[in-house]
Amino acid sequence: MFSKQTPCYRVLLAFLFFGFVASGETWHYGHEDTWPKMCKEGKRQSPISIDRRKSARKNFSPFIFKNYNKIYSTMLKNNGHSAEVRLKTDEVLTVEGGGLQEVYILDHLHFHWQSEHVIDGYRYPLELHLVHYGKSYGNLSNAVGNEKGVAVFSVLFDLSPDDDVEFTGFIALIDKLKETLDKGERLEDFHIHDYLPRDTAGFYRYLGSLTTPNCTEGIVWTIFTNTIPISESQVKIFHSLKTEEHKELTKNYRPLQKLNGRKVYLKVSPIHKSSRASSLLNAINRDMFLLISILTVSLLY
Repeated sequence: MFSKQTPCYRVLLAFLFFGFVASGETWHYGHEDTWPKMCKEGKRQSPISIDRRKSARKNFSPFIFKNYNKIYSTMLKNNGHSAEVRLKTDEVLTVEGGGLQEVYILDHLHFHWQSEHVIDGYRYPLELHLVHYGKSYGNLSNAVGNEKGVAVFSVLFDLSPDDDVEFTGFIALIDKLKETLDKGERLEDFHIHDYLPRDTAGFYRYLGSLTTPNCTEGIVWTIFTNTIPISESQVKIFHSLKTEEHKELTKNYRPLQKLNGRKVYLKVSPIHKSSRASSLLNAINRDMFLLISILTVSLLY
């Protein structure tokens, strides 16, 4: 699992991290005061509240996603803290660009309800984390604890009046897992590109931490500005998952952490810019049309 060149302290850190996360009896949401020292005293913790107006505008190169456009078999399970998805494939899914310093490999996906990050004071009903590790580290264990060794992509879901049909099969499996813990259910035909927003050009970027113990810092966060629709009834299925104490997991998001002077960068999508400009132009045209109509009527009478 670890290379001979891996320093002993990194091995220890990795084991501490995964031992802490793997043990369902060690930590709980709502009892953050019992979490490890780093979680309480770290200065670059996540999640955070983001103010679009205060974010520094910055231009990043486009992301390059490899093998994200394919269909995979996956294993879905309730780990007592979240709904976790792992791909069952020999394919390596990678992402680079977007200001990332190296190529990152997808390790797994998991969900939080409600969202952990808050944008302009709004907490979204659902947040998806796609956890990646730097290719140079070989695996997530080696990457944890290294500055920018782990990159997490955050996808926010917003409420829609209708069910999203693309998530029907996935939501049905979530419902089956509500009474089971750490028992996997296989989901075939998993379209991973459905779990990324269509427009990935706009995003926030900051350096933070894991949002679960041991709250390791140095994590590269990317939070897409474009969201994915989901219905309220679909979100409620997540709330029905049970914890190890057989209680409903109604809350699995960490409280907001202090920014402590960190910079939050914003890349504005050119699509967003053009759509806003188009909307403004359409509004002006409608107003002009209304004004001309009023003038024409007044002249006639």
